[in-house]
Amino acid sequence: MNTDGQKKHTYNASAVILAGGKGSRMGGADKGMLDRKGEPLIAHIKRQLESDFDEIIIGAGSSEKYEFLNCRVVPDLDAGKGPLMGIYSCLLASHSDVNFVTACDIPEMNPGLIHEMISLSDEADIVMPVSKGDKYEPLYAVYRKSVTAAIKTLLDNDRRRIIDLFAHARVKLVDFDHGQWYHNLNRRSAYLDYIKGIRE
Repeated sequence: MNTDGQKKHTYNASAVILAGGKGSRMGGADKGMLDRKGEPLIAHIKRQLESDFDEIIIGAGSSEKYEFLNCRVVPDLDAGKGPLMGIYSCLLASHSDVNFVTACDIPEMNPGLIHEMISLSDEADIVMPVSKGDKYEPLYAVYRKSVTAAIKTLLDNDRRRIIDLFAHARVKLVDFDHGQWYHNLNRRSAYLDYIKGIRE
């Protein structure tokens, strides 16, 4: 606790959980609302983040659907423009300069990796994990508000690839070994494997 009785968070930063995808590879299911041991996946993600971050924002189209999380829900400023628009909209709405952005289909948070990325953000606009074969993880990365102008330029030119920002920002890449903790549930089969794994 700090002197006014409020819990002291680990970071002077916000966390953004993007939940605005169509779930086409999940048969149209809302990935954030998939069940994980009796609770929605997005609630599990939020619980892992809430003790460390000053603010948690949900990037999604429907505020009613996520009311139970007691978080601010920020819709895309222009719908249908993909995750880059979600990042842009949430960065503009965020109360923090530094923002950890994750997707609602990455269920397990890695505190050590998050800490490393935020620590490096003093010298970068974007801090992003990259694994062997130059596989970037743009939806498990740290973004500063300083990238919003560059994002707007890309979107205005109908460019939606997040890694296109690299040419317009100070970027630090963090070596990333997926290990046992990392799951990306963008397909039904991946979700079923994950659920089976946590039950064993």
